[in-house]
Amino acid sequence: MKVYDLKTMQITEIRENTVVALGTFDGFHLGHASVFKNAFYEAKKRRAKSVVYTFLDNPKSVAKILTLEEKLDLFKRFGIDYVALDSFEDVKTMSGEDFVSKVLVGQLCVVCACCGFNYRFGSGASKNAQDLKHLLGKVGGSVEISERILIENETLSSTKLRKMIENGQVGEIQAYMPPYSIYARVEHGKKLGREMGFPTINQSIPQGKVVPKNGVYITECYIGEDTYPSITNVGVRPTVDNPLAPVNMETHIIGYNGFLYGSYIKVVFREFVRNERKFESLDELKKQIAIDIEKAKNYFI
Repeated sequence: MKVYDLKTMQITEIRENTVVALGTFDGFHLGHASVFKNAFYEAKKRRAKSVVYTFLDNPKSVAKILTLEEKLDLFKRFGIDYVALDSFEDVKTMSGEDFVSKVLVGQLCVVCACCGFNYRFGSGASKNAQDLKHLLGKVGGSVEISERILIENETLSSTKLRKMIENGQVGEIQAYMPPYSIYARVEHGKKLGREMGFPTINQSIPQGKVVPKNGVYITECYIGEDTYPSITNVGVRPTVDNPLAPVNMETHIIGYNGFLYGSYIKVVFREFVRNERKFESLDELKKQIAIDIEKAKNYFI
């Protein structure tokens, strides 16, 4: 997979016919997967290359489900030929006509575009998917538009899934997108977990990522090529810490005793267990952690 930064690279044109998947693809839910499916089908039919056109920066000032690096990893695993990364600031004032002629046709050599039913483009998001079909059709291209998908009587969207993660519904979202995960550096903590017999890794949630609801979760940790069941607390650890402390992640990895300080570990959220709360003593907290760990073990049986 080749990645092109349309803002900084010297040669920006792809000199072979392409089918492009258009979108921000945050969360990569079923609607996004439908766009990709159309793009792969059309590329194979036309013997063209597949391209994802997305942005280096987020068009909306909202927390991200996926970082750019996580999206690129997904695209690579899907077998995309090219990824074209553009700056939203550079195209947000471009007319719809110019976007089609200069970017899609001029830079990407697009013969077919694939997008969602609610795709918007052009200055002020003034153009929609039907406008794209009209404009690309004028130069001999075509457009495949994925249909609306409903979730709880609402349109499936990254906004909807973002709210579900913030509400702790990490188990429910897996019907619509890959499980939510956080990839972060292991930091030194107070080692209280180790003193209680449950060693943990501490991680700060990367800036700009969606923060799950404070509470305890069944999780999985990816360490090298191996995965381990785990239990993760997201929050401020009110029993042992200042309630005004910043939110962090503390994870007990079941069956692992290695040294991880300074390593980057991926924590995959599987199921919400309980709300975070303050216990009257460390003994009460210790008993509850043991119960939480048993739930995690049973989940993976």
